[in-house]
Amino acid sequence: MSGERAGVPKLPEPAFAEVWMGEPPALPASIAPLVPGLIGIALPSGIKVTVDAAVAIDALSRVIGALTR
Repeated sequence: MSGERAGVPKLPEPAFAEVWMGEPPALPASIAPLVPGLIGIALPSGIKVTVDAAVAIDALSRVIGALTR
């Protein structure tokens, strides 16, 4: 049974953004230095989320899902 028949809208398929690795950009002195062990996520909407390496993937998935609605 699909969720649409039960009155629950179907969630959109996830979208992915291009990612590339390189040298960190030079930051102005007013910005705190990067902290090892933190993961920065920038969503296409401009929202930025920072988590540490111990984040629960299920919780992070729910948070990102809520932010992209």
